[in-house]
Amino acid sequence: MLSLGIDGGSSSAKWTLIDQTGAIKSKGSSNPIDGHLYRVESQEKMEKFLIELRRDLGTLNPNHITIGITGLGSVEKIEEYFLKAFPGSKLSIGTDVALAYRSEFKDGEGIYLYAGTGSIAVHITKAGEEINIGGWGYLLGDEGAGYWIGRAALRHLMTQIEELSSLDELSNAISRTIGGSDWPSIRQFVYSKDRSAIAGLTPTVANCSSNGSKSAAAILDNAANHLAELALRMERRLKIVNMPIAFGGGISSPALGIGQAIKSKLGRDIQINSHDHSLTAAKLGLN
Repeated sequence: MLSLGIDGGSSSAKWTLIDQTGAIKSKGSSNPIDGHLYRVESQEKMEKFLIELRRDLGTLNPNHITIGITGLGSVEKIEEYFLKAFPGSKLSIGTDVALAYRSEFKDGEGIYLYAGTGSIAVHITKAGEEINIGGWGYLLGDEGAGYWIGRAALRHLMTQIEELSSLDELSNAISRTIGGSDWPSIRQFVYSKDRSAIAGLTPTVANCSSNGSKSAAAILDNAANHLAELALRMERRLKIVNMPIAFGGGISSPALGIGQAIKSKLGRDIQINSHDHSLTAAKLGLN
């Protein structure tokens, strides 16, 4: 019995293969995949990932594959891709955040707060129903996450440019990162790149905050406000207070300090998630 777990997130796709004893037989990571298989770009990513995965596994053939994937759309379409690469394997398919939830909690126990490029709060009921608050995407929501932080920094830079203000530490750092401090340079950076490039400005904001930039600190504090509110909205939805909370995703990195800020705003401890979700997925496949 071999069980393959896949954590298909927006920053990378990670996988772990274990045997019936739980021993790891193979492990790796690749470029990100997503469930938006109505898009040609997503189709190409999925095809490339499966070719690499099939090559890396060699003669090892999983009996069961458990997949947690961002942007889960048509389960049938995902099944089609995986069964072409792994005919005969049994498949279990869900969202990447539901997989992360099960790394931390049993069903019905708590709230998983995720912030990477986007943001969402998740609870899975004792009956197995997945409830989401947020996760609307960057056009409608994702407040407090990486894209939101990067966009806020760019807006701060543009405001100072338009008002002919002296650029502060944050604006100078963002200008250096994107390669210019005028509208044409900013426009080219924003509209010629993927969302992840804007989210990738978050470490620059964090570094400036650590160096005493009030502008950067204000952006990160506002991000923590939005993320704390996601958790509170979930509690209002469930009509339960003071639920256990786990915080995961790239924005939960201790270096950013946002997790600590959320703790302060909620007035309670939260668990910073550091589990290997692909291993969780593989273990679920043994059940």
